Amino acid sequence: MSSPKQSPASSRNPIRMLSWRVVIAAFLVACGLTALTTWALVTATDAKTADQAKIATVKINAIRTGLSVGAGIGGAMALLLAARKQWLGERSQTHQEDVANSDIMDASERRITDLYGKAVDQLGSDKAAVRIGGIFALERLAQANAGHRQTIIDVICAYLRMPFSMPSELDLGSISAYTLQSATDQESQQEIQVRLTAQDFLKRRLSKKSTNLDDHWEGLRIDLTGATLITFNLSGCEFREGVFSNSHFVGTTRFNSSASTGSSTFRGARFSGFADFSNVDFSGRARFDDSFYARSCSFEEANFDQARFDKATFMGEAIFNRSNFHNRAIFDDATFSRAIFTEADFIADVQFLRVTFSEVAGFGQSRFRGAATFTNCRFDKDVRFGGSRFEGRVRFREAIFSGQASFGECNFLEGVYMRGAAFDDVAKFGNSKMMGGASFRDVSFKKGATFTGTSSSRSITFYGVRFDGAVNFFKTEDQPIEFKNSSIQDRDQMLHSPKYWLAASQENSLGRYDIVRWNPPMVLP
Repeated sequence: MSSPKQSPASSRNPIRMLSWRVVIAAFLVACGLTALTTWALVTATDAKTADQAKIATVKINAIRTGLSVGAGIGGAMALLLAARKQWLGERSQTHQEDVANSDIMDASERRITDLYGKAVDQLGSDKAAVRIGGIFALERLAQANAGHRQTIIDVICAYLRMPFSMPSELDLGSISAYTLQSATDQESQQEIQVRLTAQDFLKRRLSKKSTNLDDHWEGLRIDLTGATLITFNLSGCEFREGVFSNSHFVGTTRFNSSASTGSSTFRGARFSGFADFSNVDFSGRARFDDSFYARSCSFEEANFDQARFDKATFMGEAIFNRSNFHNRAIFDDATFSRAIFTEADFIADVQFLRVTFSEVAGFGQSRFRGAATFTNCRFDKDVRFGGSRFEGRVRFREAIFSGQASFGECNFLEGVYMRGAAFDDVAKFGNSKMMGGASFRDVSFKKGATFTGTSSSRSITFYGVRFDGAVNFFKTEDQPIEFKNSSIQDRDQMLHSPKYWLAASQENSLGRYDIVRWNPPMVLP
């Protein structure tokens, strides 16, 4: 609980008493000033040259004037003392009011503390109805006392963090309000209802859609580390910071259209059912490393400031369509089943190191504004980058493409670099623009490769490349293409050779045909 505010009286200077010596000294000074004034006036009248009667009259008037001055000084002293008395009275009244306000504040704090303690005691009851009553009591207390809201949110989160095991007969991935009633353990059913009430409390008070502005509690931190959360729903909510590390999300989880103004972490979190993070806005750092998704999840049109998904496991479909990554995004050592990044926007660098895509991976029409790294990645099925725009350096080092790889109509502004990559199926680069050049070093194309209509303002170089299937360079006559130590399995599979290049007529020592430069003979007129 927060401490009561400091009383205004505690910052005031203490009242200093007026000494009698000061009063006597002031009286003597007043008398002296009166005598001095009278003497000065009498002395001035002695210098006159009029007759004696007029002189006497003038002296009397001078004396009267001096006495009037003395009376005026005395009146001023009396007025000063009266003003001080009034000031002391006002100070006394203010002090009494401060004491009364302090008593009221202390009484209010004692009342809040008492209510808080009783509500917390209710949460510890062995009866579910009493625990639910404690949650509502805490909510009412926080609604009326804004300064205690974070503390009460912390209490609710602490309750949800208490150990709880779901009944074993329930399917954790498809739990609903109906299936929860099928739990055979009555005690577990009651505890589930208490937890759902606590979760609804968080949803209600963090929602941005509240009709009453005071119903939305702003700038709060949620700490649900290690909690078991059942059909958790924070859709349309806003919070300052969210900590969900190692939490277990049972049933459908909804964070769609929510916003976090600070950092959020789901490190080590487990999602047994569908996880909906569509349209979320993580203004701070968002960590999903080591998270596990047993079923599908959606981050469609999500906004990330800094995102980390390293070592995350996606067993179902992972949807990142039209998501925006404003700073560096890391997916190192992640495992995807079906990954969809269609029209995603990577505004800064993105890194996929040692990532496995066991099903289709779709990056079509995505935009990579920074460096894009796909080192040691494994694409077990088809991968599609068609229509994507790479504005930074692109690296596919030691990547394995087991299915078809489509890079058709891609735009590589700063060049593409592939080293040690293996294409087990057809690789398509048709109509792609490699304006920054391209380097294929020690790459193997086991089925076929299509570079039809590929254009570049710099050289496209193949170092030690092995073509085991058909390779097509149709409509690339005017492009700068170079081959060094590259070969093809069957010279008849060299379709539409690039300008000045062809397959050698004889096999090399490995039974393959080197791709060699051809110098046409001079044609005489």
